[in-house]
Amino acid sequence: MEVDEILLQFDEVLHVARARVADGSLKREDYILLQSINGSADSISVGPDSVWTGSALGEAAEWEEIRAVSRVAKSSLERSWSQDFGG
Repeated sequence: MEVDEILLQFDEVLHVARARVADGSLKREDYILLQSINGSADSISVGPDSVWTGSALGEAAEWEEIRAVSRVAKSSLERSWSQDFGG
């Protein structure tokens, strides 16, 4: 997978999430968590070409920020969905 495809796939996730909020199958708070990841991704979109390499994916501070925000969102979403489904 190309490095830029990661953000393109996440953009697709946001489109689905937006539709799920509209139909009531995703809480707005959960969507806001996903948007926080998108905010970090936006910073990479305007970053230097050097962040678009395979090695930068594992080493660049920009990608580490996305991973950190994603971990927080994942943890919060897991708790939220566990509560929704009686877990």
